[in-house]
Amino acid sequence: MVDDNPVRQSLKNPKDRRAKQAALATALFLPFLLGCVYPAGDARVFVSSDPLGAEIMVDGSPTGKTTPASLDLGGLFGSDHQIELRKKGFDPEKRKVSHYSKAGTAYWDDGTGDFVTPPIPLWWTIGDILFPFEVRWTYVPHNLHVKLFPKGTFHSGVAKESDG
Repeated sequence: MVDDNPVRQSLKNPKDRRAKQAALATALFLPFLLGCVYPAGDARVFVSSDPLGAEIMVDGSPTGKTTPASLDLGGLFGSDHQIELRKKGFDPEKRKVSHYSKAGTAYWDDGTGDFVTPPIPLWWTIGDILFPFEVRWTYVPHNLHVKLFPKGTFHSGVAKESDG
């Protein structure tokens, strides 16, 4: 009797069996390697204004949102942005939000209480010992509140001296 099942036929082939074993071993070991890279960040900026209801523009482009609102400005590979708030009857206001990111590694002496304790953190996983990396990002300021002033409250330019 001839076996027409391709799955059973591939299991009989030693090369296919080794490839599947390697894939299984990789799938089981990969979470241990990835568990040591700790990505954490918040790409949101909360924007509010006084008075409420100002139109929010990011880098000169309208977002379609009004204050108060939460903006998602991009993750790890974000950049600095110019946020502008506009409201009828008020002078527009611009603010810069800066993208901040850092990557680091754990130190061998993390968690040791004093100089006598050997700097070997026994609670680390194998992945933490082999690849102890972290990546963090955020925007500064994370909460942005802008006071809008009625048009003409502040005049641009130098005040003229009066003749007296």
